[in-house]
Amino acid sequence: MLNISTPISEKHSYNNFSMKEKSPIGKINLRGNLDNKEFVSTVGKILGMILPNESCGSSTKEKITSLWLGPNEWLIVSNEEMSKETNAYELEHVLFDNISKTNLGSVTNVTDQFTIFSLSGSNIFKILSKSCPFDFDEFEDNKVIQTILNHVDITLHKKNGTNVDLYVRRSFANHLWKWLKDSASLI
Repeated sequence: MLNISTPISEKHSYNNFSMKEKSPIGKINLRGNLDNKEFVSTVGKILGMILPNESCGSSTKEKITSLWLGPNEWLIVSNEEMSKETNAYELEHVLFDNISKTNLGSVTNVTDQFTIFSLSGSNIFKILSKSCPFDFDEFEDNKVIQTILNHVDITLHKKNGTNVDLYVRRSFANHLWKWLKDSASLI
């Protein structure tokens, strides 16, 4: 059973920068080979979308977003909150039955492993640049990067110039949340 308790229960806004935790959001790690036509076809039918096949890409549909993490790895993220009472994510079961059980790839529910910080405002990249080696001047809309922020591994999905989702392991969420608050208050 997934642990969907939220590590962060507050929202903050400072100087054209707002942050809040998105919770609970279903997240599935999907692995497979894009050269395998059966894998691509099966996933496409289930998701109703084509997986991003170029580095740092993303695909979005009404209910889900697919983030490219590597040549054979994607993070499938729900665009809707999960029910805290049922603690189930139907898409995981459908993908597992059609991908993992048929040895086409691997499906792992990582909902309880990562939390998502929704960052918005015009100062996002000024704050992130304080402790991140990535050059945000080259970061295009609808792109995904994996990098380090204040010594913590993160994944960033830039939706547009003023809206970013930051994925961080739950064990580092409180540390990174406090760092973001401190950094934002100093701008």
